[in-house]
Amino acid sequence: MLGRLFASRQYPYIPRRHERERVTIDLSGSRLAFSLPPNVCYDSFADSSQEPPQSVNIFDNSNYFDDSGYEEWEREGVARQILMRRNWQLFGPIWRDRPIGYISFVLSLIRHDALPQEMSCLNPQHFEQVIMRTLYYNGPCQPNHKVQQAPVNWQLYELDRATAIFFEKHEQHSPESLVECPFYNTHFSSFIFIPLDQRHYIYFVFNYLGYAPVEPCLKAMNSIRDSVCDSIELQLGADAKTQLSNAQQRWPGARASSKRDIERWVYPEWRRGGKFEGEIIITKPGSPPPAWQA
Repeated sequence: MLGRLFASRQYPYIPRRHERERVTIDLSGSRLAFSLPPNVCYDSFADSSQEPPQSVNIFDNSNYFDDSGYEEWEREGVARQILMRRNWQLFGPIWRDRPIGYISFVLSLIRHDALPQEMSCLNPQHFEQVIMRTLYYNGPCQPNHKVQQAPVNWQLYELDRATAIFFEKHEQHSPESLVECPFYNTHFSSFIFIPLDQRHYIYFVFNYLGYAPVEPCLKAMNSIRDSVCDSIELQLGADAKTQLSNAQQRWPGARASSKRDIERWVYPEWRRGGKFEGEIIITKPGSPPPAWQA
């Protein structure tokens, strides 16, 4: 309670921040484990937490939701399921009851149906393309959302000899708007993508909604994110290890980029659809999706 008593914007209070729950999930023979703080939600009616499953059959297609119902130009060709959710909140001075910042955490499982047969998520060069297409379909293919700056702070990790990739995605704001609303600099997302086999992978996402001043806000939020990412352990199952060995023999020396600059995609021009039209009508196309390079 002393932490709450002396909390400020410079030194925000995060309830139960030093407690850690060890989560272990069996993903069809592969074992994923990581540690994270308990869920915290100021408003119980807004609590969107979801407890993690102990095991998941990644090959049970009945649990996935695909994008086949989207317009063709919006269709990435993936199916996904959410495995768990958590929320963490930052509090300022004790006289302010409501939180001053929020972190939402989601762990998702993806089945990539559109990945060409001759490619594999266990090939780091191919997995990098999977990620860049995901960024495209969540960027220019969603022009009704804000323009995104991504990838930012691109980093590679090795988990049981498989290449995992971390990066951030920021919203693009003008210098003038950042002067007026500096908290925009604390409104972004962090991801870590981890391959499981040829066309299945998981990703962790941390969504920030922070406050100004930016530096202490990000320091506090990043401390939670980094503690979770640093705790991740992956033990691939027997089948996945065989696929990984085959991929490394087939594509010896394949590597993902050690760093990447922000993609300069051109966003399409669009309008709202009318009666008997789609929700979004593209009036001038933007950049095409990245082409697969096997």
